[in-house]
Amino acid sequence: MQRREGSVPPAAAWVRAALWLMCGGCLLLAVVLTPMHWIDVSRPRLVELAAFTPLGTVFALAVVAIGVVLLAVHRARTREVGAILAAGAVLLALHLWWIGPLYVGPRPATSGRPLVILSQNFEYGDPAALARLVAQEKVDVLVLTDLDSQRVAELQATDIPRLLPHAIGTEPDQTISSVVFSRYPIDSVRSGPHSSHADLVRLHTPTLGDVDLVAVHPQPPYTVRWRPDYRALTSYLRSAVPQPARRPTIVAGDFNATTDNVPFRAVLGLGYADAIAQRRGGFQPTWPDSATKRYLGVPVPRLVTIDHILLSSTVAASSARTVHVSGADHRGVLASVAQRAG
Repeated sequence: MQRREGSVPPAAAWVRAALWLMCGGCLLLAVVLTPMHWIDVSRPRLVELAAFTPLGTVFALAVVAIGVVLLAVHRARTREVGAILAAGAVLLALHLWWIGPLYVGPRPATSGRPLVILSQNFEYGDPAALARLVAQEKVDVLVLTDLDSQRVAELQATDIPRLLPHAIGTEPDQTISSVVFSRYPIDSVRSGPHSSHADLVRLHTPTLGDVDLVAVHPQPPYTVRWRPDYRALTSYLRSAVPQPARRPTIVAGDFNATTDNVPFRAVLGLGYADAIAQRRGGFQPTWPDSATKRYLGVPVPRLVTIDHILLSSTVAASSARTVHVSGADHRGVLASVAQRAG
């Protein structure tokens, strides 16, 4: 039996159907994810979804790529494919606009010897590996969040107290919710309201002078406390360090939020810059960072950037990147912070 003239071979029809299905699925995912960047969502699962907004870049790019292929293999549907291509291109342009500053743009100049800061969620991880990293990177200030008294005791048995002899949050009677180890003296501890999960300490450094350091760790977004925590954190930062432009100020920790979460951008709006973004370090997700996170037996790759070091306008990062500590489920953030030049 001969195929009628103009008919489509079954294999080609299946290819077209598969392409349309993939293109439609990617477009749907891109359309769902893209508005999350603007919307200050309230439901915990939507907050988590907003953190995955960067994946919309991949889906929008896939729409454009598959659309180009469809134009070549399905000329009878040029108008429909053109409309999908246009939608995909608009969504892709939006995402590139958002992530572009992570890669391109001016980098502030710095002067003087930098202060090396490492911020690490240390609920899990090898204390000896952390101590080796502190020594290797010549860390001056170590900010640790999400650890209990047992973890503190394990750290005290490493070289960290020798390398960084000044510490806050290591004594049982101290109420600070984070732990800070420093090469230089620390005083003026001021803890915010419990709901802010923020602690302000003052460091006396030889190169930057007095530095206000705020260690933070709001609740995870899957809890109903996330939004109230962020309101409390923003209010606390506004009152505790009302003039960050006058004194070097560093806010570091596990923020449990990305730049696609509106409340986190409100914190940035107080006058802070993300150290990695400032160095145009690209997309460097920090969670999850170990094979302990699995779905259907498959390790989950790093997907979201929820750990940050934020800097006030009088200082800038001369370098910044994420680092791995064996056993930890977050990557740490390592930044060299110096006086802004000019």
